[in-house]
Amino acid sequence: MTPSNPFAAINLNGNGTMRGVTLALPTDRVLDLLPAGLELGEQQVTPAGTHPVILFFHDMFRAQMSIPTLLPNMTYHEHSVGVPFAYISKGSITAGVPGPYYFMPKLYLDNLWATLGGLFFWGFAKEMASVEVTATSYTVNTMGGQRLTSLAWKNPKKPEFRAIAEVKHFEPVRQMLTQPIISMLPAAMGPFFILSDFDKDWRTATVRPLETTLEVDVEYIPGYPGGRYPGTGFSRGIDVSVLGSYELRAPWRLSLPYPPLLAARRA
Repeated sequence: MTPSNPFAAINLNGNGTMRGVTLALPTDRVLDLLPAGLELGEQQVTPAGTHPVILFFHDMFRAQMSIPTLLPNMTYHEHSVGVPFAYISKGSITAGVPGPYYFMPKLYLDNLWATLGGLFFWGFAKEMASVEVTATSYTVNTMGGQRLTSLAWKNPKKPEFRAIAEVKHFEPVRQMLTQPIISMLPAAMGPFFILSDFDKDWRTATVRPLETTLEVDVEYIPGYPGGRYPGTGFSRGIDVSVLGSYELRAPWRLSLPYPPLLAARRA
């Protein structure tokens, strides 16, 4: 994770266990997940007429700032919905490199400090939730106890974690996860767009395939309907398909926010 962006010199960093599911949803439905000023661009990950949406179910460990602060060391859970290949539209009031970027319309966490910092400093649409994690499941509930979504997984073959270079279907996923995150200030409401880099240490990262079932009880993001994914059975693993599920373990670093005008420095 050698900084290519000067805004990464001061950062929030930690380690993570990240269970990922990539869905191929109708393009017009994914458009509904974007705010005014963002649009979808071309991609070759999912079939024509669809667009990838990435669901993450994170365990974040020992998150801390790279400089001394009053912020405590944090270990928490975080669920996020992500849309890669998002671009700033020509009509946006925010100038800069158009993209591609990774936009997260919603995140749910069970840590107050991480929620407040993400919302007010980075412009992430974070909300407090209750999260229950077992050896084979990850459930996100509202603070009032209503279940929003749940991921269950199995891995009957019990493969070992492998270096990501050994899992060929993971490379398109890695490229999507390398796109800078685009968010909105102030407080995730806009109208201004801001960027940050959520870098993983790909040199030491490891991944293993998971077979998953994803249940969504309510449409907690407009355009992301309730239901079961897949409709029956379990999804494939990342060892079989780029749309397969996986568990990723990696050190990570979140840079300070920076304007899209400076995105060219990453090119």
